Amino acid sequence: MILNEDLKTFPDLSYHAFQHPLDSKAIAHLQKVPGISKALKYVSEKSIERTFLLDNTSSNLRVNAEQYPSLYKQYLKMAEVLDVRKLPFLYIDTTATINAYAMGMENYTIVLCSGLIDIMEEDELMAILGHELGHVKCEHMLYKTLTHIIMTVGSDVIKQLMPVVGNLLSVGLQLAVLDWNRKAEFSCDRAALLATQDVDCVARALGKLAGYSTKYGEEFNIDEVEVQAEGYEEIGADSVITKALKLYSLIQQTHPYPVVRVKEIRKWAESPEFENIMNGNYATGIRTLTAADRTRYNIETPRAKECPNSKCKMLIPEDYNFCSNCQTNLREARLVCTNCRNEVEEAWVACTSCGNQLKNTTGQLPSNFANEIKPEQ
Repeated sequence: MILNEDLKTFPDLSYHAFQHPLDSKAIAHLQKVPGISKALKYVSEKSIERTFLLDNTSSNLRVNAEQYPSLYKQYLKMAEVLDVRKLPFLYIDTTATINAYAMGMENYTIVLCSGLIDIMEEDELMAILGHELGHVKCEHMLYKTLTHIIMTVGSDVIKQLMPVVGNLLSVGLQLAVLDWNRKAEFSCDRAALLATQDVDCVARALGKLAGYSTKYGEEFNIDEVEVQAEGYEEIGADSVITKALKLYSLIQQTHPYPVVRVKEIRKWAESPEFENIMNGNYATGIRTLTAADRTRYNIETPRAKECPNSKCKMLIPEDYNFCSNCQTNLREARLVCTNCRNEVEEAWVACTSCGNQLKNTTGQLPSNFANEIKPEQ
């Protein structure tokens, strides 16, 4: 395929414009799972990302303007279309595995396995790149990294080497992470469609993930994949036991079934939502939160961290290390009173601006507290 220079681009595209509702709900649930913030803090602080970066740099080939330049040119185009401004490193891993993945927190990385590259036509490979860039666009990278660690290391090994952290990566946490990961894939399939603007090539790429042989490549029938997806949904429609078996077979998977994804992307390609984006009518930047969003992110404690991202400014629980809305690192976040948003100190008992009680235990009063806060008459 010759690169389509006429592809529409989507300047300042917000991922909220195309995020799948299942992804949105799952990540909100994930953020409430006990131990998730501590697990993410561990991942962030222990240089795990650096280990993966070293492994890729030493063992895989990095794609750039000098190494596989035609692929790199296509990669840049997909990033331009989706308005991905922090371009991840792109590597090729020489393995027969049919896989591609994205991970990272400070330095984003996308890896394409050669087994996947070799079964894809050029336009289908662009759909794969668009999908992986979708993870960057949707700010999935922190949780994708956690998923990668869980699936490659495993909680049993973690418990043996690091008992405290191992206990955090409990079965409940693993299942919550995997549940979100499966649903996040639907959002990134939509990113692939926006990147390529060709639903047939996205459907073919997804269909090949289900089963493909280069020997019989000319006989590959994407229409039959969609028929198979219909058949899958009909299986056990009237049986509680079969539905439970289907759920059980999916629960440990990192991705939804490819045939289901084919049907889902076809459905979205015909939606008014997709049409609006293609016509330039889409959400930009970080969205203005609705009343429902504010309820979801409601802070019940008297103080919280304020996201340092000037476009967000969301109030986040004190024990979070990344913003729930935009995933900004909260290392530089202010600690504020949730009643008036005045900056407060950790040891203060009450806010100097509004008198809001910040602690139930004895603590240190701010130096000017007595002058600023007067009892009600």
